[in-house]
Amino acid sequence: MKKTITLVLLLCAAFLAASCGTQTLKFDGAGDIGDCHIPGSHSYDPATDTYTLTASGYNLWFETDAFYFVWKKVKGDFEISGEVAFEGEGVNPHRKTGFIIRESLDPQSRYADAAIHGEGLTSLQYRPETAGETLEVTSESWGPTHVSLRRHGNTISIRTGKGSLPDTDDASIELQLPEECYVGMLMCSHEEDIAETGYIRNVRLIQ
Repeated sequence: MKKTITLVLLLCAAFLAASCGTQTLKFDGAGDIGDCHIPGSHSYDPATDTYTLTASGYNLWFETDAFYFVWKKVKGDFEISGEVAFEGEGVNPHRKTGFIIRESLDPQSRYADAAIHGEGLTSLQYRPETAGETLEVTSESWGPTHVSLRRHGNTISIRTGKGSLPDTDDASIELQLPEECYVGMLMCSHEEDIAETGYIRNVRLIQ
C-alpha cells in the first residue's frame, strides 16, 4: 500500500513539474504582421531543436510594425528564452530577431521585445500605447548568443549573454498588458523587399 501511495505521489509531482515548469513549445500560429512585401516562413528541425525564420518587413518601430511572428497565447507570468543567430552578413545591420510579447496581432499593438540586431545591438523595445511611439532601453550586451524575455506582473525584462544567460537583467520596463497575450519569436529584415534568415535554438518557456 505504501509503495502504491509513493508511486502516485511521484507521478503527481512529475505532472505538476511538467505543467508549471519548462515546456516543450507547441506554437499556436504564425504569420506576417503588418505590410510585408515578401511573405515570411519558418521551419523546425527536431534533430537540432532549431527554428529557422525567414522574413522581410521594414521594422518594429514608430507607430506600426512589419515582421514575421511565430506565436503562442500565454496567460500571466512567463519567461521565454533561447539561442539566436543570423544567416550571413545580411543587408541591413538593423535586421532583428528575438522574442516578443504582444497585446494582439494588430501591427499597431502594444508590445515589448528582446530584439537582437544584426550588428550586435541588443535592446528592450516597447510600445506603451496602441498606435503610439515605440520606445527603447538599450543593453550593454553586444552580440549575445542567448536571450530571454520575462514578464512578472507589469514588469517586462530581458537578459542576454554569450554562452549562457546571466542571473541579472539587462533592462526592465513597466508595461500594462492583458493577462493573456501573444508570445513568441520574431524575425524582421528591416528591408521591405529583402528577406533575411535567423535561427533560434533551444527555445524554452517557463510559466
